Amino acid sequence: MVAPPAVPQDTTTTQPAAAPRLAGLTPTELQERYHRELFSGLLPFWAEHGIDQERGGFICSLDYDGTRISTEKQVWFQGRGIWVYSFLYNHFDRNPAYLEVARKTKEFVLEHAPQPDGWWAESLSETGEALKPFGGDVYGMYFTAEGLQEYAVAAGDEQALETAKRLIHKLHAYISRPGFRMMGTGAPGVRAQGLWMVNLRIATQMLARAKDPRIEAIAEESVDAIVNRHYNPEIGLNNELLHLNFSRVKGEENQSLLGHSIETLWMVMDEARRRGDQPLWQTCADRIHHHLDVGWDYVYGGLAHMVDVDAGCHKWPPEHPVGTKLEFRFVGEYHYMKTVWALNEVLVATLKIYQRTRAAWAQKYFGMAQKTIDDKLAVRQYGTPGFMLFSDRKMQRVPHTARQDNYHPLRQLMLNLLTLKRMV
Repeated sequence: MVAPPAVPQDTTTTQPAAAPRLAGLTPTELQERYHRELFSGLLPFWAEHGIDQERGGFICSLDYDGTRISTEKQVWFQGRGIWVYSFLYNHFDRNPAYLEVARKTKEFVLEHAPQPDGWWAESLSETGEALKPFGGDVYGMYFTAEGLQEYAVAAGDEQALETAKRLIHKLHAYISRPGFRMMGTGAPGVRAQGLWMVNLRIATQMLARAKDPRIEAIAEESVDAIVNRHYNPEIGLNNELLHLNFSRVKGEENQSLLGHSIETLWMVMDEARRRGDQPLWQTCADRIHHHLDVGWDYVYGGLAHMVDVDAGCHKWPPEHPVGTKLEFRFVGEYHYMKTVWALNEVLVATLKIYQRTRAAWAQKYFGMAQKTIDDKLAVRQYGTPGFMLFSDRKMQRVPHTARQDNYHPLRQLMLNLLTLKRMV
């Protein structure tokens, strides 16, 4: 009987699939980089230069090297700071120093910002005197509500949570009234997508921890406004401003504030994830992709600030970024001011999408956004971890600045570290 021929043995070894690379790094390497930038770079910078350790509060009027330009404490930055340091404590390191920063800032704001008329001052002196009374800017109160709800978890402070709820309900009623006047828009009756953004972001974080029908209703209304009303299907982009009845503002039908829309859409993605709504999540991911395709500057890098589709001769109003002496003027379809905050939001959005889908386009835009920050907007040549927050289209160096950001860069690092942790 003839034996069957021997079966050739496969002597090759199966190689594990190569780890995906993001901005040239594996997820583990990127995790290490972001951890170093946050804990060895930005947090020490703020501890040394931007936090009032004695009275509480944040001073963001800083040059690149931390030199203080002013001691003013804008309420925007206080609420944001409370959130950042409470989030650090809740999600990374239960370091009592972080909680103390949040506590002192909370007490400073709650003692000095509320005014006799029931509204809050928009800006305070170093010692708490009101420098600018309430003039319609509700964002400082919204950011404080976001900070307080996160602080409530860190400190087990039910009173802070109740204050956050009172604020969001008061503000939601205010922006919904017929005579509402949006800061900086001239005539009454116009409302920004950004207001739905802050409502939703606060609501999602609260609802992730406890059910609340009134907060749930705010979240539902906000998602509808962002996904169904501010979205303009004709151009595939979100309009920033609409009338209170959600009709489009004449002359601005084709305008989109690109970074803000990307930021808002990833927040809807987080709400969709909380609900388990995959179709809503995917809709937002697809729209983020389109905003990036429309807004990315393939000549100089970075994301355009705004677009007015088909308006090739549009003359944009002069742009004066808050807290700086800069002025930007642009003519054409695109408003080409470049900002680090918008790229921070691109990094958050695309990493969330890549982690879940491994989409090549998300990987590409993530890498380009990180490279633009590293090559054009980081100011490591000054020996500090800060950024050129606002710049022209080419991102030409501005030798000094009068403001640093205690929110977007730190939030981007923290959120992306949590996403990378899920990946790794």
